[in-house]
Amino acid sequence: MEHLLSTFYAKATVDHRIGATHVSLYLALLHESATGEWLMLDRVVVMAKAKICSRVTYHRCLKALHAYGYIEYIPSFNPRESKVRMIDLL
Repeated sequence: MEHLLSTFYAKATVDHRIGATHVSLYLALLHESATGEWLMLDRVVVMAKAKICSRVTYHRCLKALHAYGYIEYIPSFNPRESKVRMIDLL
């Protein structure tokens, strides 16, 4: 987990697209997923850990992190069936 955090900070520092909300969401996801396996997201829990109050912001940042290559994300219309997996950023 420490390896993912270090490589994330190194990559995000030079990526102008990444803002504070992306960082807090990534850290919350990293905390929730102790392994490299798929994590079934509980939106309420992750939003609380990331200090994100808006579902729109939450989904926008999840999609952005996926599009920018920081996570793998499979969305679902059911709030507890979306999946995410942390990517090794090397």
